[in-house]
Order: sequence, then structure tokens, then C-alpha cells
Amino acid sequence: MALVLLAPFGRASTTPDVNYNGHYEMVDLKAARVFSLKVKQTKHDADVTFSAAMADGSGPAPDGAGKGRIEKGVLSFKFKDSFNNEGTCTLQPSLGATPGLYQLSITVTKAVDPSPFHFYGSVLLKKAPDRP
Repeated sequence: MALVLLAPFGRASTTPDVNYNGHYEMVDLKAARVFSLKVKQTKHDADVTFSAAMADGSGPAPDGAGKGRIEKGVLSFKFKDSFNNEGTCTLQPSLGATPGLYQLSITVTKAVDPSPFHFYGSVLLKKAPDRP
């Protein structure tokens, strides 16, 4: 007796396409920090920029940029900041949280100046409405 397994032709995706295009801002309204992220996505590739600052204007205010790719619904990118630190990031919809929230994970892989590190780590973001 022969066992025949039938598999569908083509590629089935278990993760729907995610559109990361847009502007994101840190969610915590009581925070003394401000964090902003912008993503320009073309198919599965993305250009990413970010900036951070203390709400009162004190301390370091890093800016950064990088390029990345979206795979399995997660945007992964490498960055370099204005303090010459380098690292990796992932951006993905936040699981178990309110819809519309995104989790940004920032890991420094080359530390040159640690002064902006308090902005890095895990950051909860919300996609902001498009601006004209």
C-alpha cells in the first residue's frame, strides 16, 4: 500500500504582509524621553531613521539611520547613530498589546559613546497619522 501526500503548489505565507511605511512615536505620555522613528518601505526593503531626546532638551539627543529588510513580518535593520555607535534593531507588531502598537528592540553592537544608551533597549511605539 502506498501513501501519497499531496502538497499545494506555490508558496503559502503564514505571515501577512506588513506595511511599516510611516512615522512612529514612543507611547509613554508621561516619559521624560521622546523617541521618533520613520520607515520608508519598498516591498521587503526599508530605510529607517530615528531621533531621540529628553523632553526638556537636556542631555544627548541621538539621531540614527539604517537599512533593513522585512522577513516573516519583522523589520530587521542595522543602524549607526550620531555618536558613532552601531547596532541592530527589530520592529514588529507588539504581541498581546493594544492593536496599532509596535515593539522596537535596539541592541548596540559597537559602542563608541554610551551617553545615549538610555534611549535604547525596548521601546513601545505607536504609528502616528500621516502628515501632509
